[in-house]
Amino acid sequence: MITNSSFPSAVRALSFHHLRTPGYRGPLVLAGLLAVVAAAPDGVVHGAVVVGTAMVGLVAAVPAALLGPVVVLLALALAGLAAAPAVWRRVRRLHRPGNSALLGTSLAVGAVVLGFSVPGEDYGLLGAGLLVLVLMPFAWLAWKARESNRAAEAGTGRWHGAWRWAVPPLLVGAAALLISHDVPREARFSMSRPALTSFAERALATGTTDRAPAWIGGYPVRDAELVDGGVKFAVAGSGVFASHGYAYFPAGTPTQHPARYTQVDDRWYSWAGPDHF
Repeated sequence: MITNSSFPSAVRALSFHHLRTPGYRGPLVLAGLLAVVAAAPDGVVHGAVVVGTAMVGLVAAVPAALLGPVVVLLALALAGLAAAPAVWRRVRRLHRPGNSALLGTSLAVGAVVLGFSVPGEDYGLLGAGLLVLVLMPFAWLAWKARESNRAAEAGTGRWHGAWRWAVPPLLVGAAALLISHDVPREARFSMSRPALTSFAERALATGTTDRAPAWIGGYPVRDAELVDGGVKFAVAGSGVFASHGYAYFPAGTPTQHPARYTQVDDRWYSWAGPDHF
């Protein structure tokens, strides 16, 4: 029988057991990284992920821009090669995506959706999620190709669980649909608005924001200040070269720098600070 005191130990043991398994090691490490990035948006890990993904993007963008026609021709050649019967027969020997691949895809898609849920975007979560989505198919194909060769030699290769092949594109498509309609940002703000409004009204009544907590509702708050008859919150981890956040103006439209504000509802606005690049 597992008692209450032994349950956390059993969970930790199970986690470490899966961490030693190659198929689960990647998703568990990715989950830990995303948890650190999301929990500490102004931390060192978050900043390192933003810088690292920006450098990778620059390194990849320069050759693509300079060798655009070559890249297109190479992609067409690879597509034609992939359509060849011999290649297709080899691909069919691949086993369907396993739980670890689907879990990794789900974590990466979730990170991208969360990255788009704050004003100015959280480029730490976006960078980590997009980098995993781009690199994981190549790593998975290399891993499964090796396993397929072993299964073919043993005569155990089978085509089963084909429905799993549809899960990653469905996840990516659903995320793209939600992001295109700004659902993540609106949903997160709707859930956090009561807590934000409560703190803003209390700050206006007391005339101070000194006791602003680190998290208000579902947002990590870098700082809060009284401005132009309202309260302005800076969301930690949002944007890269400028601060972003929300502002509460019960008396109406702000008069100072109104172009920086976008109305969200009757009293709430999103705002973007000056670019420091």
